[in-house]
Amino acid sequence: MTFLRNPKIARRRAGSLASHASAFAPAIFAAIIAVILVWVATNWRIERSLADERSIIAGELATISSRLQTNLNSNVKLLQGLAAGIAVDPAMGQDGFSKLAAQILQPDSQLRSFAAAPDMVVRWVYPEKGNERAIGLDYRKNEKQRAAAMLARNTHNIVLTGPVELVQGGTAFVVRCPIYINDGNSQIFWGLLSGIIDTPRLYTDSGLGPTDLEIAISTVPEPNSSKQVFLGSLETFQKKPVVAYIDMTYGRWTLAARPKSGWGQNNGIGTFEFYASLLAFCVVAPIVWVGFLTKSRQGTIEKLRLHKKKLVRARERLEYLSLHDALTGLPNRRFVDKMILQPPRPAPEDCLILIHIDLDRFKEINDTKGHAGGDFVLRTTASRLADLTGPNDVAARVGGDEFIFASWGTNPEPKATELANRIVGALQQNIFIDDAAYVVGASVGVAWEAEPARRDLGQLLLDADLALYEAKKAGRGRAAVFTEELRSAAIHSKELADEFNQALERDELVAFFQPQFNANTLTIEGVEALARWDHPKRGLLGPNEFLDAAEKLGRSGDMDRLILQKALFELTRWDGLGMQIPRVSVNISARRLAQASLLAELSALPAARGRLCFELLETISFDELQPALTEVIPAIKALGIEIEIDDFGTEHASIVSLLRFEPRRLKIDREIIKPIIASPSQRRLVSSIIEIGRSQNIDIVAEGVETMEHAKILKDLGCHLLQGYALARPMTSEQLIEFCRRKNKGTAAAAR
Repeated sequence: MTFLRNPKIARRRAGSLASHASAFAPAIFAAIIAVILVWVATNWRIERSLADERSIIAGELATISSRLQTNLNSNVKLLQGLAAGIAVDPAMGQDGFSKLAAQILQPDSQLRSFAAAPDMVVRWVYPEKGNERAIGLDYRKNEKQRAAAMLARNTHNIVLTGPVELVQGGTAFVVRCPIYINDGNSQIFWGLLSGIIDTPRLYTDSGLGPTDLEIAISTVPEPNSSKQVFLGSLETFQKKPVVAYIDMTYGRWTLAARPKSGWGQNNGIGTFEFYASLLAFCVVAPIVWVGFLTKSRQGTIEKLRLHKKKLVRARERLEYLSLHDALTGLPNRRFVDKMILQPPRPAPEDCLILIHIDLDRFKEINDTKGHAGGDFVLRTTASRLADLTGPNDVAARVGGDEFIFASWGTNPEPKATELANRIVGALQQNIFIDDAAYVVGASVGVAWEAEPARRDLGQLLLDADLALYEAKKAGRGRAAVFTEELRSAAIHSKELADEFNQALERDELVAFFQPQFNANTLTIEGVEALARWDHPKRGLLGPNEFLDAAEKLGRSGDMDRLILQKALFELTRWDGLGMQIPRVSVNISARRLAQASLLAELSALPAARGRLCFELLETISFDELQPALTEVIPAIKALGIEIEIDDFGTEHASIVSLLRFEPRRLKIDREIIKPIIASPSQRRLVSSIIEIGRSQNIDIVAEGVETMEHAKILKDLGCHLLQGYALARPMTSEQLIEFCRRKNKGTAAAAR
């Protein structure tokens, strides 16, 4: 080549190349820097775009999860309201349940139906139409629903399952709430209340309708099976989705979301690379671009901060709602439980004072003025309790018409007494509803720590419950203070209840019989069967020793059935001995009257018509049970069983409501009979009752005839039948047989 042969040419061309190289060096360097900057900026843009996209989707998913959780909690609150109504009146029946459910079920709720399952078997549904197939469903036998039902029962918590296949057809979410009835000492499991949540409506109301997002919901944080995903696809969880969680007391859901078109499909990277390449060759463009990126970055950061603030506010709101009652705004039972677990003791020497409050006449207001009136009473009560709180005091609504007032003091006894009296006085004041004044009042139980931080505070709440029970037993509008004697009495009551349960199984209950005499001839017109407990250690116990235990256990109906069987057996035996006992009377409780199998059992009895009489206590409260009694009493009378009203005059049942059932006899209580010897006004009262009976063709029985002077006065007043110690005491069947023999011999001797 020429330049190789000519050194000058070679040197010139080498210099030219060096000159070009030095001239293009800045450009090459700038090009390298530009390429590096474009490459770095492109990658950063991709990551930032993906971060923005995930941030936006996270915000949308947070909104959806918040709405979903709010809707679920709202439905649970409605279900808890219905459960509280059932706990107040567990024997309301289908009609009562339908009325209560119709009032609670809101048009904007996703709940579409309710099902109440006493003893785990569905008995009541609402609405009834379309849900007939659910009636009779036994959760303990249904394989698909047994696990969730038993979980709700065993954990005492609300359980949400679904979507599940329904017996009445279709699928839905099912919320199950266990119901416990407070018998004064403990919580008795009544059954389950289930709410059916309309799945499509829940999804629509929560923002899960048509959207640009691919959303899936699972019951576990990291699902590995399609069975664990009840909305969307398992694949959504496997494609790096944005994840949100819904924490509820009855479970945790995991929400995953991603764009339907996939990540990074609309991030505009090609356009960005084109403009970045052009702007990289100029001086101003990089500065503008940096400013643009800075502004964009600041906007993204501001959005993230805004989303974070919204999430924090939503979390704080949910936490507040979980610790406060929605109706009154007071702290709720969960708040009280947390306070007891971690008490905010103002000073080390302070002792905790707990006051348990139960409204006396709330049910009457709720029944007469409806739920709106009841809610007004609760809000007014909450306001009055809040007015009594000091800096470290807490007033809380723990359920239904029950409240807790917590305070602290170095000398708790006088402060607790003063607070209890102030609370009783404040709640005794009139409440005006529709311009009418009502007095609700409250019973109060008080307990406090004997020494600071030396006692189980959970037990302290139980002590206040015992004191409240004692206050309610003593009457309305009272305050009672917990003592160790109350605890001993509660333990004794529990032991007695356990022993009574065993007594029914061991057939330790025996029937005693007290004759009823014709007032004019003193001949035996019948006998009353009385329950006695032949206790293996304490001997023979009267009914006042164990009737309360029977009622609390729900075994009073079983006791009535047993005494009836024994009485009918003895009546048959007496007939075989030739004794002239016209009839036998047995007591029947409200629980026994409410049993669905009563009429079928009575139809199978061997007793002849007119020889069996049921004594109904006036304390059964005829006005409240009248709808049920209107059907049961005529059916009982149609079987030839007479009806007698016992203890007449001791309670508040109206004469009109009593006479509507056309009883065969009225038995005047012994407390009315006892003073007639010395009290003319009492004799006039008895005479008036007898005249009412005569006008209605009802025989009058006087119990508590303790002297023959009682018998003479009652005979002169026109009383039909006499019963009391002056004529005969309660006795065993053998003693009654001997008594009748002696009486027949005496009658025969007198005739000779």
